Amino acid sequence: MQLIKFIFSTTFILWLVLSAISSFARVSAVNQIEVDTIYTEVDVIPRFAGGAKAWSNFLNRNLNIRNIQQSIDEDTYISFGLVQQANLEFTVCEDGKVCDIEVLNADKISPEFEEEVMRVMKRSPRWKPALRDGQPVKTRFRQPVIVNLKER
Repeated sequence: MQLIKFIFSTTFILWLVLSAISSFARVSAVNQIEVDTIYTEVDVIPRFAGGAKAWSNFLNRNLNIRNIQQSIDEDTYISFGLVQQANLEFTVCEDGKVCDIEVLNADKISPEFEEEVMRVMKRSPRWKPALRDGQPVKTRFRQPVIVNLKER
């Protein structure tokens, strides 16, 4: 009788362990995040570490407005204006790295500003990545950058 109880209890425990492993495998398969996929639907959007104020500080410290002012001529000022907005789109990877940067409205800003905003974005520190099902994922993000080229 003790042998039967032992076999039954051992079998029951083994069944519980295998059921738990099987359930975990099913949940993991459902929530599995593809590494090279760029997700368009996320639970939490990417954000610059430190928030909007830190983003503004990063741009103010790194955008060289004086070089833009000195390098553009009157025709460029007339064509694009003194206040310009670059509409950026870029990928924020799972590790927060910024890559695949594009200026969506390059025809509406001066080439000098486009070049400068691209230079600065390539130097961007890591962002907090987007989250999907609690896991960091790669996603595209849009961010405007506005400069005022009036004399300081």
